[in-house]
Amino acid sequence: MSRQAFVLPTIGVVLLAFFFLIIILAPLMILGLVGQALKNYGLGWGSFLIFLLLSLAGSSINIPIWRSRVASAAPTVRYVYFFGIPYPVPTVERRVLESVLSINLGGAIMPIILSAYLLLANPGAAAPALVSTVVVSLVVYFIAKPVSGVGIVTPMFIPPLVAAVSALAFGGQYSVVVAYAGGTIGTLIGADLLHLKDIRSMGAGNMSIGGAGTFDGIFLTGLLAVILAF
Repeated sequence: MSRQAFVLPTIGVVLLAFFFLIIILAPLMILGLVGQALKNYGLGWGSFLIFLLLSLAGSSINIPIWRSRVASAAPTVRYVYFFGIPYPVPTVERRVLESVLSINLGGAIMPIILSAYLLLANPGAAAPALVSTVVVSLVVYFIAKPVSGVGIVTPMFIPPLVAAVSALAFGGQYSVVVAYAGGTIGTLIGADLLHLKDIRSMGAGNMSIGGAGTFDGIFLTGLLAVILAF
């Protein structure tokens, strides 16, 4: 098996939402309203836009962090010939396959780095972001479902909506930081980390933290932060 796994999530809806949002915010970008709002949190509009685009590109890169051997029962059919007539004999063969756990560059590593930067630049957001992270983690944990061959799948609109509500409820003047940090970290914890125990039951294959199943929700959470910025 290849040492480097590449997985491209289903991003059609995400791309549509992203470009639709850009069209809506274009006049505000020209006036500098959004850019000024984001600068108040230590991040310029241009930098944030570049970050989102890099995250989208990085969503196709998975970095393996753990490998294991998984025993899998595979039903097969063997044929026994008697006087030239084939008779099917169902059997079950036990195969040992490799399972790979990876971390996604655009869906996990980059959001974690940006969340850490925003919290360091806005220390007053740490406490409400922690509360938001716990809320998002719990909600996402109960709605996320393991899908064999894909990983943990989460409805894309749930994390940003829960992040928005918790940010407005607890974030105060730091609602942007709370929405992004709480939404992204909470999604990673609730969808992927708390479901690591389900990986073995899903059989062999490539499972990715922040990958195809959760990337859409994390990306939309970033767009939500832009909306809350003004």
